Amino acid sequence: MSSPADPLLSVRDLHTSFPIRSTLLRRKAGAVQAVSGVSFDLPAGRTLGLVGESGSGKTTLARTVIGLAPPESGQVLFDGQDLLTLPGADLRQARRQIQMVFQDPYASLNPRLTVEQIISEAWLINPGVVPRDRWATEVRDLLARVGLNPDHADRYPHQFSGGQRQRVGIARALALRPRLVICDEAVSALDVSVQAQVLNLLADLQVELGLSFLFIAHDLSVVRHISDEVAVMYLGKVVEMGTTEQIFTAPVHPYTQALLSAVPVPRPWASPQRRQIILAGDIPSPMSPPSGCRFRTRCWKAQDRCATEEPALADRLGDHSSACHFPELPATPAGSK
Repeated sequence: MSSPADPLLSVRDLHTSFPIRSTLLRRKAGAVQAVSGVSFDLPAGRTLGLVGESGSGKTTLARTVIGLAPPESGQVLFDGQDLLTLPGADLRQARRQIQMVFQDPYASLNPRLTVEQIISEAWLINPGVVPRDRWATEVRDLLARVGLNPDHADRYPHQFSGGQRQRVGIARALALRPRLVICDEAVSALDVSVQAQVLNLLADLQVELGLSFLFIAHDLSVVRHISDEVAVMYLGKVVEMGTTEQIFTAPVHPYTQALLSAVPVPRPWASPQRRQIILAGDIPSPMSPPSGCRFRTRCWKAQDRCATEEPALADRLGDHSSACHFPELPATPAGSK
């Protein structure tokens, strides 16, 4: 058991790839390098936001942490225990404390089961968490906790709206009383007003239950609202990491600056000097990432050194970590000129 000062979750030099096999003889023809040497710490009771373009490895990282995708190498330390080396019984016990809320609340819920069956299934698989004679009561308590009518426990997923189904997914995640909840685009499919309700629910649950969140999202405004720290991923690597304030007000990596410049503002006419950075080209293939800095093929600062030397994630300007040979604070606030 770790001390209160230790992080609840520590990921160290994690690598995850998926083999590509030829149609002839099924031989390995290459590999998709989805996660390449990612490291971070998540303290108890805090939220780490994970952002980046589609294909940057965010979901694969989350699935590797929870055990749904096998890693090639690295460590996933939860409460001081390496989940990748734990024997079966100990691993099963540890994984009860890590749950996941998926992006599509309809696809992640069994349409043939009632809400009560969906939630209590966790206790069926993990006996001893809740006595069987308490299942019905616990289900209704969980539904009330996430803002649903307890009397709707006998309904099926299709009888709920999208926001209500996501609340069912959150209730299912809470059933095993976890300490860490991974939210993979948990609000991206919801209307803006429903997004706000679910985000406020997660914030309240964090305070009430002391939960930690690994929160994956494309919407940077959502990440800014809910996160204590932010990690920016590009092509399987973390390119910048810091507190939410540091990332959103003083980004130093060109990729982070480009992402923030694309965030819509409510009154664009009030920011006439706002600068938009448009990146050239598409994100390279993770099958054959560029040498050196993986962002160099789209970076306006790229020099010869970027092609030969991979920048380490380090504190380069004395503020927060970035992986760029030529980090630079924006001359004006992020997203402006």
